[in-house]
Amino acid sequence: MTSRVEISKRLVAINVASGVLARTINISVVVWLHQYLLRRISPEEYSLLPLLMSIIVLLPLLTSVLTAGLGRFVLAAYAQGNDRGVTQIVSTMFPLLVGAALLMLAGGWTFAWHVDQILCVPPERLSDARLMMALLVFSAAVKPPCTAFSIGFYVQQKFVLYNLLSVGNEMLRLLLLFVLLFGLGTRVLWVVVANVAAELVMTAAALILSRRMIPALRFRVREIQWARAWELLSFGGWSFVGEMTYRIKETAILFILNRMATPLDVAVYSIGSLGRRQIDTWMNVLAGPLYPVVTSMHALGAADRVRAVYLRGGRIALWMALLAALPGAIYAQPIIRLYAGRGYLEAAVVMVLTLATVAVANGAWMVWQVANATGRVRRTAAYTVLTQLSIVVPAWYAGGVLGWGASGVALAGFVASALTGFFFLWPLGLHLADVTFPRWVRETLIPGLMPACVAGVAWAALSVIVRPDSWARLGLCVLGGVPFYLGAVGLCLEPRDREDLTKGLLRLRSRVQPHAGNDRRPDRSSAVPSSSVAGMSRTEE
Repeated sequence: MTSRVEISKRLVAINVASGVLARTINISVVVWLHQYLLRRISPEEYSLLPLLMSIIVLLPLLTSVLTAGLGRFVLAAYAQGNDRGVTQIVSTMFPLLVGAALLMLAGGWTFAWHVDQILCVPPERLSDARLMMALLVFSAAVKPPCTAFSIGFYVQQKFVLYNLLSVGNEMLRLLLLFVLLFGLGTRVLWVVVANVAAELVMTAAALILSRRMIPALRFRVREIQWARAWELLSFGGWSFVGEMTYRIKETAILFILNRMATPLDVAVYSIGSLGRRQIDTWMNVLAGPLYPVVTSMHALGAADRVRAVYLRGGRIALWMALLAALPGAIYAQPIIRLYAGRGYLEAAVVMVLTLATVAVANGAWMVWQVANATGRVRRTAAYTVLTQLSIVVPAWYAGGVLGWGASGVALAGFVASALTGFFFLWPLGLHLADVTFPRWVRETLIPGLMPACVAGVAWAALSVIVRPDSWARLGLCVLGGVPFYLGAVGLCLEPRDREDLTKGLLRLRSRVQPHAGNDRRPDRSSAVPSSSVAGMSRTEE
């Protein structure tokens, strides 16, 4: 069976690299913004931002039951050359998405008006909280109907173009932030205004470009097939349960601290968990290009390749996440002291505990990719419900009953995450990918953790020797351990990893020096050898 969806390591690498660049720019803006706000506004005003943002991320999830199946089923129809099937799927789901958006708008604006009855909001901040929530709800309600026409990037794996749009979106957001914060004064309200304006521009641009990629992404009344809607809703329902439960956990913890602790505890937890949230978002960006690839592999019956991707994906996810998480945990106290000031030093404890769960979770990083590709999302969603409840309940007890505050909630979450990861997440991933536990330990867990064990000793020694009390010293300490980390990664590479790395370096070298060793300037017709063209057009593993 042939497919219009390319399965290529080169394409995945390019898409991942562009995602890393876009996400790095986003993280830089976020890190600067939070530090700027923390040093200029009160904890009471700052706490509104993480609280409202944690609530607003739930709204798009309410429509994920309608959107979760779009990408998978449109991808399958497009891969089979069924353009009419693409139109039928989009036409069937669009009216449902419009209805959901209107309900979201009505319910969200009602919530915004009564926000003080649900959250602890200081009276002097109530008008800002209402306006911020109303703007966020409007932005969230616009997106679901547009999603049906914006999945061309996903289907055609045009993640590079999408990431370029994201970079432009970040630049626009940063420009608006500068104008508002420096022109009209430091208020958390301006952060929401800049975010909403940039997101609306991004949504419009993505819709237009996606429609140009795949003209079949269009609405036709005569192509509506209500019987097919149930198939998409059934698939999306379980994805909705899993994603919604995960997001509710994040919101619930901040809600517990808001109602049962102090605004300072909310701010401390938000600052301390910022690193882990950014790593998770960063890893989600890296995972995006893999969804269509794994789905295509499964559709073509390539079970061995799905297993190989699961093992390699977990190994690489551990390498990439721990490269940021481990020095973040070791240098948590100087980072928080330099970043937010001594008044927020408790956030260092939260930072260590939230980053520590990376070692457990990222070894099974490919769980959702494999579950979506194989259509087995029910068990994965059930696992998510169980694990997130196992985290929220101890967090409520620690923060609400025992009064342990932000650090106590983080400790309860760490213990629960470690236990559920070991007893549920790892076995679930092995079952979905049909991989044995000894093979996973041998090919994913041990090589994935080894560089962290080696470099961790170096980073710990440098923290004692150098004593990082400035950003310059801290940067030197972090960079000092990186060679040890990368050296250990090199020793842990599998033969296929080395082969792919060598091919990538050779391809990069050939592009940088296309005429090396050739004294005469070739004409245009000989600039690209025919063998290279054949190699580029060949579908790679």
